Amino acid sequence: MPSILITGAAGFIGYHLQNQMQKKHLASGIDLLEKPTRPVALRAQNLRYLSHGNIHSAFIDVLENKPDIVIHLAAETGVSASLLHPEKYYATNVQGTFNVLEQCRKNGVKYFIYASSSSVYAPNQTIMYEHSDTSLQLSFYGTTKKMTEVMIENYCAQFGITAIGLRFFTVYGSFTRPDMAAYKFMQAIEEGNKIILYNTGQVMRDFTHVSDIVKSIELITEKIVTEKPATHRIFNIGFGQPASVLHYAELIAELLGKPITLDFKPLPPNELLSTHSNSDNLFKYIEFRPQVTLQEGIKEMTDWFKGTKYA
Repeated sequence: MPSILITGAAGFIGYHLQNQMQKKHLASGIDLLEKPTRPVALRAQNLRYLSHGNIHSAFIDVLENKPDIVIHLAAETGVSASLLHPEKYYATNVQGTFNVLEQCRKNGVKYFIYASSSSVYAPNQTIMYEHSDTSLQLSFYGTTKKMTEVMIENYCAQFGITAIGLRFFTVYGSFTRPDMAAYKFMQAIEEGNKIILYNTGQVMRDFTHVSDIVKSIELITEKIVTEKPATHRIFNIGFGQPASVLHYAELIAELLGKPITLDFKPLPPNELLSTHSNSDNLFKYIEFRPQVTLQEGIKEMTDWFKGTKYA
């Protein structure tokens, strides 16, 4: 059984992934843990093999037992903040990923799974396939993710690393980050405050539950070790049935049992109007599709929210 090291393991997706992987794999995680907030603390306390680690450091060099697979999730995430702090996004997403790749190369780590984003896609595309246009990103966040894809492609070709990238589409679920729309919506509804929606709520997103992301990555860890050296694959991972953000917010309110008050604003220029994943290639690869419906996924998320003092 291959050993696995997850970067960003106390993050939203990283927490769910390591919590699942450590049940039946030799899986450890690192996280910067730089902000001792309650969300990070709540995630971290449930992880058995989590240590402080900086992706800019020699974090694999110091390990006595080197991992077989690195799953790289550590990142600066979110579209809007990349407009305010592009230097942080470049430092973490590009330079940080470069160092993770170097740590893999120097320590003989052959397999590399990493998080990309639907934000790499150019605007005005009805359905996004892996071969769809990525020549223009509306956000600097999306640009940093595209830059990492290009860099990893070269590392695979030059140094024989085998890599699989996943373009995530609007992941949601329990333990979501407080800066994400899902948590902001739940908190505002709970407190009776207004929710800001863009374009009268008619922004379409391909909402994908975090449990489907975790299941997919689990299956990919089994497949990647059968790949030839220097292989680099990129897959979309999304539910495949976009819903409006207005419908998403209304479902959250319904399942919280609270009224909703809306405040409409124009769509920011760095936000895509619509995302819609075609994930057929991933289904062919792992024989699994995301299965959690929006109703089921939001119920899981709101049940968790109602039972925790998170922020």
